[in-house]
Amino acid sequence: MDGSFCSNCGSMVFPNQKKCGSCGRNIDRPSEQGLDQFTAGSVQPKKKFVEKENPEAPFLPYEPREMQMEIIADIRRALDEGRHIVMESGTGTGKTIVSLAAGLEHAKRTGKRIVYLTRTISQSDQVMRELKAISSIKHVSGITITGRNKSCPLFAKEGMDDLPPNVLSLMCDERKRKSMNDDRGGCRFFERIKAEVNNVMGFCLREFPTSAELDAHCEKAGVCPYEMKKILMKEMDVVVAPYVHILSEDIRTNFIANLGGEEVPLLLIVDEAHNIIDAARSQESFSITSKMIEAAAEECTVTQTAEILSGVKTEDIIKYLKNAVRQLATENIPFGKTEFRLGKDAVENMMMKRFGINHSELNTLIEDIISVGEKRMDAMADKGDFSISEIYTLGVAMKDWMMSDNDRYVRSVKTSENGEYLFAACIDPSDIVTFMQEQNGAVHMSGTLQPLEQYYKIMGLPRNTIARTYPSPFPKENRSVVYVDDVTTKYDKRDPEMMTRIEKKIAVLCNVVDKNALVFFSSYKMMKDMRPSLEADIDKPLFWEESGQQKRTMRALEAFRRGSNGVFFSVIGGSVAEGIDFPGEELCFTIIVGIPFPPPSLEQKAMSEMFDARYGPGMGWKFTNEVPAVRKMRQAIGRMIRNETDYGMAVILDSRTSEYQRQLEAVLSKNPVRDAVDFFAKR
Repeated sequence: MDGSFCSNCGSMVFPNQKKCGSCGRNIDRPSEQGLDQFTAGSVQPKKKFVEKENPEAPFLPYEPREMQMEIIADIRRALDEGRHIVMESGTGTGKTIVSLAAGLEHAKRTGKRIVYLTRTISQSDQVMRELKAISSIKHVSGITITGRNKSCPLFAKEGMDDLPPNVLSLMCDERKRKSMNDDRGGCRFFERIKAEVNNVMGFCLREFPTSAELDAHCEKAGVCPYEMKKILMKEMDVVVAPYVHILSEDIRTNFIANLGGEEVPLLLIVDEAHNIIDAARSQESFSITSKMIEAAAEECTVTQTAEILSGVKTEDIIKYLKNAVRQLATENIPFGKTEFRLGKDAVENMMMKRFGINHSELNTLIEDIISVGEKRMDAMADKGDFSISEIYTLGVAMKDWMMSDNDRYVRSVKTSENGEYLFAACIDPSDIVTFMQEQNGAVHMSGTLQPLEQYYKIMGLPRNTIARTYPSPFPKENRSVVYVDDVTTKYDKRDPEMMTRIEKKIAVLCNVVDKNALVFFSSYKMMKDMRPSLEADIDKPLFWEESGQQKRTMRALEAFRRGSNGVFFSVIGGSVAEGIDFPGEELCFTIIVGIPFPPPSLEQKAMSEMFDARYGPGMGWKFTNEVPAVRKMRQAIGRMIRNETDYGMAVILDSRTSEYQRQLEAVLSKNPVRDAVDFFAKR
């Protein structure tokens, strides 16, 4: 359950969440573009191109490194047998190239289209680089797909790229309609598409451009990158796309149609697969906020709304909903808390009682509210305004709320600085599971996916799924991981004396190692509390991740990487711990402060109970707490070693590490300072 933590309340937030589910605050994350400036130029392991085609791996353009032929053979066998393969592939095994080599060999024989799913743009760029390498020995083609808001030159230039996808789609359709009818106000980028198809296709086949490079080429040619990609993807062997193209049912339907329809067989390759489960949960979760309700109520003041119930208008329902949410929060959330799990039909019962209706009539009433919003949008469209009605948005959310009253969701009322709101957290995503079960074989891979059993159980993969683990081929002596048993950040042990001891250990370790060091805390609060002491005791350049200050954080990170003896302080589970590589001397020493168990929440508790019921007592805690915590620690440790010449040491400051030392490949140290000095002295 990988994600990061809300800087306001400390609750876990998933990769695709825009707002914290507990307090409602916007999630401050470095943008994809901001991260890419650090990952795009990462040093890659040296690769030697083959002089002639390898008959055992005809799509592998490099001389195979240790284990690569074994991995390719395993993937090929799984796909040929119509089975899924779930694999953890250590740093240096070349996940991207081996999955493409095996996948293309199978896809070319079977007529399948490869859909390579990535979490970040930088990962998609790496796929294009490997496809270009493959093209030196085999004819292949590929393209990266991004959303309209990233690729549409017209709306981005007009400052509307942050509008919801459905709004952009409506506006785009209207512009295209005007262009096709030769009316004023069309889209000049759409009008030249047909004339430039061959030009852009040739560019793709020659250069295998990254997403940004293809967008720039299309704009230079005066065409829309988004519309051009929709045309070209039908002809490509490999289509690289963000998770959302599969996770969102609506987007997936359009995506598959653009690929050629249901009759085109797909081969899915899921990169960084450990993220997709939480991304799926986030995709199906939603909230009804005070802001949404107030916006709908305000729209009612400028909209003619007829009675949708005897003597009752749309605005009456909306106003009462706001009062009902406030009442539920006031009566149920105790002082010092921010959430309360609602019983069955809690909101619905209040509304039925207030308006004297039954459940069926309430459903009809909500459908009527949606109809009011649709009529409002029709009226706005006649005037050239293609905005989404706030009444419609709220009506759809109310309908979703009614449909979420089942075991797959945890429904709660929460409060934040922005007011009270309803939150439906999906703990058991069904849509992605159903879709995966329909696939005749797929590749699921990550550098940190263990325990593999947890992944394929939660994803609902078939019983004949193949699970494999491939260790890193890099020299083991280049890495050292130790832990101490005399400190802990366990809540009931976290007194001032313990925190002071931890601060002193961090300071001494940083001071004795003359290398770039990264210190990971398990929460922003802990980092903030320790900052004054660390600034006073560490005699080196210090750099800090600033919560809510993305630009300042990126500037600090850039300065840290330019130096050779600084310390960067961050929070584990965030973008620095997982999304950024530090090759060579950019990072040699890592200190992890505590075990990053997710903060308790209603959703965590419900998922734990669900897994206990499904897989046996104790499995809930393991799946929802232990596994994500250990995975985050492994990801943080893995930042140091990105090629065969890198070296690094990690020190974990928490005695509880003894329970996970095998997964972390960690050994107990009674004197981590001496061990650190000795490790770096040898190098």
